[in-house]
Amino acid sequence: MISSNWFLYALRCADGTLYTGVTTDPARRLRDHNRGRGARYTAGRRPVTLIGAWRYAGRSSAQQAEARFRRLPRRAKLQHIARQLPFEGSPFCSDETIAGLLSPVGFCDHCGGLLTRPNRPQESRPREVCTVCGRVHYRNAKPCAGALVTRDRRLLLVKRSIEPYLGCWDIPGGFLEADEHPRAGAIREVREETGLDVELTELLGLYMGRYSYGDPEATCLNIYFLARVVGGLEQPNDDGADLAWFAPDELPDAIAFEHVHQVLEDWAGHIAHLR
Repeated sequence: MISSNWFLYALRCADGTLYTGVTTDPARRLRDHNRGRGARYTAGRRPVTLIGAWRYAGRSSAQQAEARFRRLPRRAKLQHIARQLPFEGSPFCSDETIAGLLSPVGFCDHCGGLLTRPNRPQESRPREVCTVCGRVHYRNAKPCAGALVTRDRRLLLVKRSIEPYLGCWDIPGGFLEADEHPRAGAIREVREETGLDVELTELLGLYMGRYSYGDPEATCLNIYFLARVVGGLEQPNDDGADLAWFAPDELPDAIAFEHVHQVLEDWAGHIAHLR
C-alpha cells in the first residue's frame, strides 16, 4: 500500500450503525477496529465490517470527503454504499485489494435502514430484515426472456459490446418490463439487438441464472423461446458489437453467462432430434 493513496472508508457496526474514517490501509484499519484499537465508538460495537471505500490522492482530500460524507443523511449514505456510487470525485473502490474486504450491503427501500440477516429458525432460508423498521425483504428472481433464432439449422448469437461479459457471445434477450409478457419481451429484445423481426415457434425452457454488475448480484429466471426470422434488417444494435450464425458443432467458446451453456446444449439437442 503506497502512502500517497488515502481511503475514505465506511464500516457497519454490530448494532447496525455506521462509522467512517480515513486510512492508507483499509485491511489493517479494519483489523484494528475489530481488536478494539480503532476508535472508541467502534470498540463497543464489534464486530464491524467494511462496506464501502473510496480512494483519494492525499490525506487532505480524503478528510474533506469524510467530512462531507458524515453530513449526508443516513439514507443517502446507504444509497452511495449499496449502489456503489462515486463520492467527491472518487469512484467506489472495486479493485481486488478492496473488493475482497467488502461485505455486501443493502438498504431498506421503505425507510433507508440497513438490512441484516438475523437467525430466524422459523424461516426456511435466510431473509434480509431492516434494522430500523423490521420489514422483511424477500428476494425474488428477476424475469428475463430471450429467443434462439434459427435459420438453416444455424443459431444467431450476439457479441456483447458492454459489461458484463464484454466481447463474449450471447443469446438475444434481456430483462422484462414490469407489465411485459415474456413472449413480447423476447420479440422486442431480438429486434433491439439484431434488427430482425421474429416469430416464436415454441418454448425451449426455463433456466436460473445470475447477473452481477454494478448492482448487487441478482438471481434471474430466464425464459427462452425458439424463433424464426420473418422480417427486418440484420444489424447489431443496442448491446451488440457483432452478429453471427453458428451451427451446433461450431458454437464459440467465449459464451456470456453460465446458464447460457446449458441453453445452447439444449438447443443443439433439439436440432439433432429434427434430423
